[in-house]
Amino acid sequence: MALKTGPRRAAYWASALTIGAAAVLTVASPASAAPADVAGGKLDWGFKASFRNYVKSGNGNPPIGASNGASIDTDGTFDFPATGGTFDAAAGTATVNYGGTVVFSYPAHFFTITIANPTVVVDTDGTGTLFADVDLTGMAEQHLDQAEVATLAVTNPAVDGGTITWTNLAATLTDTGASAFNGFYAGGTQLDPLTASASSSTTTPEEPEEPGNPGQPGGGSATQQITAAVTGGALTLTTSGTSVALSAATPGATATGALNAVTVSDLRGTNAGWDLVGQATDFTSTTGGVIPADNLGWTPTATVVSSGLQAANGVTAAVTPGAPAAPGSGLGSSRALCSADAGSSLGSSTCGAALSLGVPESSAAGSSYAAVLTLTLA
Repeated sequence: MALKTGPRRAAYWASALTIGAAAVLTVASPASAAPADVAGGKLDWGFKASFRNYVKSGNGNPPIGASNGASIDTDGTFDFPATGGTFDAAAGTATVNYGGTVVFSYPAHFFTITIANPTVVVDTDGTGTLFADVDLTGMAEQHLDQAEVATLAVTNPAVDGGTITWTNLAATLTDTGASAFNGFYAGGTQLDPLTASASSSTTTPEEPEEPGNPGQPGGGSATQQITAAVTGGALTLTTSGTSVALSAATPGATATGALNAVTVSDLRGTNAGWDLVGQATDFTSTTGGVIPADNLGWTPTATVVSSGLQAANGVTAAVTPGAPAAPGSGLGSSRALCSADAGSSLGSSTCGAALSLGVPESSAAGSSYAAVLTLTLA
């Protein structure tokens, strides 16, 4: 899989669990007429809130850590300081390097992911790309230099003298990034938005103040205030059954069936997003036969359960099925069944999958094989 060339060349990309982080810088304002050297600024990004919540529930020590200049904000997102690069406000282009390292560690689920030195590139056509160095240990071993992690929906930056700032740019996982996550997320998955700045001096731009509330209209009307307390609920998972019987198959053929439907209900009131992943054990028989778990594949499905109520604040619920996994490269490792992004995860969704088990030619006939599929919601 080819990696886009950024300020550094991307190395090969193997199938494994990996994260990149960086931000995109685009310029469309009459600032300087020539490229300016970057001397200050920062990148604020959290990758994906539901993934952070999933890792924080694990046994890492710590589950999430920052070093080499990167820091963790109170809301769980990360700050990466600018370390160099250039931007041209007149031409609308930028290449900004940020420094620091963030580590996601979940030994019980067999991975440690390291993200370092994110880079933001905005080309002359106004497209934005996020690159980062990524390392994976545990499930597999790999190191990638400046891998293309996400595309960015570029908007006009705020320009203040020698400083430009992009606020809440939408980030979308690339197919390369999806491959790096070993099936956790599919290409096209929406990641957390990011805010990035770059300046030609070491001054960091101040956050804009909130506008004041407009005055209340006059008149002779009367009002009554109605209040209702809304308390946070829970993020829950229910399933319509606990066992699945696949069809019989001869060695070299495929046994098929369907996963019992599972329903995810997000009543927390935070709209923070969630992910449902699955992983299977090897199939074993009473006679000692073994069919590797990777021979179990699936094709996920997902639908939103309508409640018939009007959505608050224009929120629209949405759920995304995970990427299909073929027999031979299937559920021996953690795979996404379905997910809901932050901002669209409230309410209930039903997820399912068509199952297919590739039976090796070496399998012993006359035996019944069984495995356990564990679904984890975070």
